Amino acid sequence: MLKKKKGGSAAGGGRGSTGAKRIHPNPFFLLLPTVQREVEARLLGFLDEHAEASRPLGKEVTAMVSAVRDLSLRGGKRLRPALAVAGFRSVNETQDLETVFDAGVALELLQTYFLIHDDWMDQDEVRRGGPTVHTHLAKRFRSEQKGEHSAILAGDYAVAMATGALSRLEVAPRRAQALVRCFAEMQLDAVLGQQIDLMGNSKDVETMYALKTGSYTVRGPLRLGATLAGASTKLLVGLDRYAMPAGIAFQLCDDLIGVFGDPATTGKSQGGDIRAGKRTALLVLGLKRAKGASLNALKTAYGNDAATERQLERATDVLETCGAARIVRARIDELRARASDALERAPLRPAGRELLEGALRALTQRTQ
Repeated sequence: MLKKKKGGSAAGGGRGSTGAKRIHPNPFFLLLPTVQREVEARLLGFLDEHAEASRPLGKEVTAMVSAVRDLSLRGGKRLRPALAVAGFRSVNETQDLETVFDAGVALELLQTYFLIHDDWMDQDEVRRGGPTVHTHLAKRFRSEQKGEHSAILAGDYAVAMATGALSRLEVAPRRAQALVRCFAEMQLDAVLGQQIDLMGNSKDVETMYALKTGSYTVRGPLRLGATLAGASTKLLVGLDRYAMPAGIAFQLCDDLIGVFGDPATTGKSQGGDIRAGKRTALLVLGLKRAKGASLNALKTAYGNDAATERQLERATDVLETCGAARIVRARIDELRARASDALERAPLRPAGRELLEGALRALTQRTQ
């Protein structure tokens, strides 16, 4: 079992769930504060253990490890560990959740790894309301090159820690093998999706989303939790049929947030996806559907680091008026319906089904 550490900024409470809990009696939202508290206490202890071990190696090494620590503890919603709990409860409604919370540490460190490398590739400067790791380390080392290279190592270090956390789970050897396979599949799929995104030549953006986001955001955590509880093959297939449309819908929501979201809520810059020239489903649709002056306005801001606020506002308006945003919202509704139908057919325990119904709302009706 991973050691929990009391106190510190990671304790979390009901962050991100209070308002929604008042509006919707959503069991998934009710679960989140407990998951946040339990996972973050373990995560804090695990990260501090590694930070302390790095100190004899000098300030530069400690700075890299500390950057991983800071991002990992900086306000994540802990959706993936909560989904692992939902997967576990889909199989077993009574066993305690200590091992699932321990597995949540591995999931959060895997997320840190992907965020660090993704931010570097996209040259983003803000993540979770603070500097991205490569930006922070470039300032720390007074060198953009050293900062970026150190960030690559920081991501590698995070995924190595994730594997280390997974190896500490107290499970039978056969089940441990299944967990390792599940964890590796999450990484492999996400990397393949990232390669498709990098090359920008995929005709089907949703294929990229299924690999890059759905695999390690929804499907992987659900499978990990269910595997910990000894799920049957039939149950895992049922979870997969739910997870794929839910994961794609989650990313489509993220596309909308990346353009229309409030920076004070999202922790990201306004219209950042437009300025960065990202190939999101929303922006691909916008570039196809906009015509004449509207298309020119969108192209003026798209991929333009120097785009003004007025140019970004105009481009944002175009995505609404050309119908791209409407199509994306309709697709989210369609995918939500598919996931809901799959949920009804899957052989799940009632507690798990209830959590997954709530998770579907949480994943596909987001504003941050």
